[in-house]
Amino acid sequence: MNVPCPICQSPSAFFAHHPETDLYRCRRCTHAFSHLEAMQEFERYDDNYYDTAHKRWFNHPNTALFERIAKAIPPGASVLDAGCGRGDFLRYLRKHRPDLRLSGIDLSFNPSVDGIRFLQGDIMQTGVYECFDAIVSLAVIEHVSDVTGFVQRIHDLINPGGIAIVMTLNENSLLYGLARMGRNLGVPLAFNRLYSRHHLHHFTRESFRTVLRNGGFSIESDFVHAAPLAAIDLPVQGKVADAVLRGGTWVLFRAGALTNRNYFQTIIGRAVVASHLAPL
Repeated sequence: MNVPCPICQSPSAFFAHHPETDLYRCRRCTHAFSHLEAMQEFERYDDNYYDTAHKRWFNHPNTALFERIAKAIPPGASVLDAGCGRGDFLRYLRKHRPDLRLSGIDLSFNPSVDGIRFLQGDIMQTGVYECFDAIVSLAVIEHVSDVTGFVQRIHDLINPGGIAIVMTLNENSLLYGLARMGRNLGVPLAFNRLYSRHHLHHFTRESFRTVLRNGGFSIESDFVHAAPLAAIDLPVQGKVADAVLRGGTWVLFRAGALTNRNYFQTIIGRAVVASHLAPL
């Protein structure tokens, strides 16, 4: 059965069965994604998501990435963090870039903080009645069912000539490649973790650039990178197993840095079509 690619609408072919869904890959833009109609259950973004299921990620913010992104934001810019989580990136900017005007939106509630305006809601449905000079979205797009609509929404909320900085996983990474190899050899642990319902989309370098370009952005720069090793959630119990897998992940991150095939990718794009405010 052919399923239309959510990015370019080209025919996509089944490439693997996962215990939670069927996985397809686009023949044209190479994008990999979960077949939503085959999903048994979707991820729930409640307090448990932050406090238990993925607490390592939120307890160890990627300040190295924050620093790199902060340098790309123009002086005095208005900034929206789309899917801001607990607001770690915005708090970093508040401390290191006090010239910026900061806002964040997330499904979860964030209490008021001096110098940061927090909104609660789904950016796809919540009215945001202004535009911004820069919109940053870190590790969000892979969770969104309508990725083209998400990019269009970001474009609609950016001032003409503004920038979007978007980060997601890199399916071209060594980690993903070894996970697929392990599954083929009968060891599906890493594959089942990476392709679980936690992520609906698995962007290759090509498909990530395609979705931003199709959404009205020129690509000014893109780069691959790791995350803090302590932030990685591993599918094992016990200190010994965790230490072994974490050590292996460190090796993969180092190899990924040397081969330009690391686990995460970030694009800095600029809106090339005049944006317009379209409140919902």
